[in-house]
Amino acid sequence: MAYTPQIEFYKKRQFGDKLNMTFVFLRENAWPYLRAQLLISGPILLISNIMMSQFSLSFLNLDGGVTPDFVISMMGMYGVMLISVVVTSAVMPAVAYSYMRVYQGKAPSEIRIPDVTRNLLSKVFNLLVFNVIVAIVVVIGMFFFFIPGVYLMIVLSLGSAIIVFEDNNPIDAFGRSFKLIKDKWWSTLGLLFVTGIIGYVINMLFSLPRTFLLFGDLFTSVQKSGDLSGLDESNFGSNPLGILFSVFETFGAILTYSISFLALAFQYFNLVERRESRGLMSRIEQMDDAGNVEDEETY
Repeated sequence: MAYTPQIEFYKKRQFGDKLNMTFVFLRENAWPYLRAQLLISGPILLISNIMMSQFSLSFLNLDGGVTPDFVISMMGMYGVMLISVVVTSAVMPAVAYSYMRVYQGKAPSEIRIPDVTRNLLSKVFNLLVFNVIVAIVVVIGMFFFFIPGVYLMIVLSLGSAIIVFEDNNPIDAFGRSFKLIKDKWWSTLGLLFVTGIIGYVINMLFSLPRTFLLFGDLFTSVQKSGDLSGLDESNFGSNPLGILFSVFETFGAILTYSISFLALAFQYFNLVERRESRGLMSRIEQMDDAGNVEDEETY
């Protein structure tokens, strides 16, 4: 029988326990999975962190007043940050779910970066388009007493998994999200709420060193000058230690997002199994039966 890691992984555990399975999956695939995220998603997240720091510093230093040049500079920086957020929201789930697809046929030690990139390259554009559609729909929903926006955000959280695992386009994924989540909206909300809290705590821990360094640098600069003009002399953006802590925070952000993405993947598998009886467990059993038949024929 061919090696099928998903058989060994899923059959040992209760399929409905999405949160537990998420952490077990991360533990058993820690290095190859995180390496893929660091090498592919890491640079984008790192740029976002550095840009956010520069954006915050620029807002703190308003000693020269709000001039047209300042506004143009801020708009340009905000635009770059917005683009990086949109790209990150497409790339990170693409990496997570593409890794899971490769994992269905290879042991973690055998998974290489090209294996993951081959799966995600064809999905990134669809994920980008889907995320733009979701952002527009959710923002519009927020204007109608906030609740519709929250409802849509939870429903459409399954869209990235649908696009990657089913090779769907953004429009089909949009409609399918509503079909799958029917009667399971609250459980999906609960899953995202719990993973969000866990991710927030993890992100706080990883961001503390850079935050302390930033405020320490700002305090020193202001203390030397006696006023906010000292912010101009802050060298946080070029501080090697600040860059190192930004890398450290990026690693924390990858862990934070990964928990939610992987939990949503297991929720997707669970909902497909419940709705259509053709989910991952069915495919696993079929592969296992095929392997047993193959072994019998060999004998």
